[in-house]
Amino acid sequence: MSVFAITRCVYDHDIRDELLEIKELSLQILKKQKGFISVKQFICAEMNEMVSVIQWETKEDHEASMESPDWDSVNPTWIALTKGGKITFEVNLFEAH
Repeated sequence: MSVFAITRCVYDHDIRDELLEIKELSLQILKKQKGFISVKQFICAEMNEMVSVIQWETKEDHEASMESPDWDSVNPTWIALTKGGKITFEVNLFEAH
């Protein structure tokens, strides 16, 4: 049964362009991961918020992807933005029923 990782990212307006660049790099990385099925991304026009719905074959595939060294190219920037208070980020897993 598929699982869905739903992410929510709230960001400062001044980093919007940088965040969109990270989003594009992340899409390339996601598509190479074992068990990846699809992704839909949404950017709110009224506020600085982005939501992604990522479909995985299994929960284990999602978890393995999060530990993949493929993310090493974007993690330093992502961590710096989070620690600097420029973004808040959360991920929740859902199962289809």
